[in-house]
Amino acid sequence: MLIAIVSGFALVGLTSFMHFHALHALSRLGPETELRTDRRVLYCVLALFGVHAMQVSLYACALWLASDVLSIGSFSGVHSGSALDFFYISIVSYTSLGIGDIIPTGHTRLLVGLEALNGLLLITWSASFLYMVMERQWRARNNRDPL
Repeated sequence: MLIAIVSGFALVGLTSFMHFHALHALSRLGPETELRTDRRVLYCVLALFGVHAMQVSLYACALWLASDVLSIGSFSGVHSGSALDFFYISIVSYTSLGIGDIIPTGHTRLLVGLEALNGLLLITWSASFLYMVMERQWRARNNRDPL
């Protein structure tokens, strides 16, 4: 249980650190850059999608380690133990979709639960950031083009 708690909170810290620095880097693509507004927003969306995919992959690796290496839990249901299965359960948990056809057992349940909470926070952080980017773009455009 202690391994699941420590690794879960370490993953929360690592993914939050990654997310903060990704958002910090993307915030430098402000209206003062030479990028067009639509491209700037598209770059932010694609970059954040990539960051979320990396974070889901980190959790997938942790779930594989927890079940296949450390043996602190497992998965039941339609689970072959492939990398795709671990990525699938990770993305289902990260996006807070809930339990599907692969069900965690043992201490992997704690990791999956922490991933759901962490994913919810990181996805809403991204949504708030994208709203801020678009609002900044619209405000800058309206200040340049008076009615």
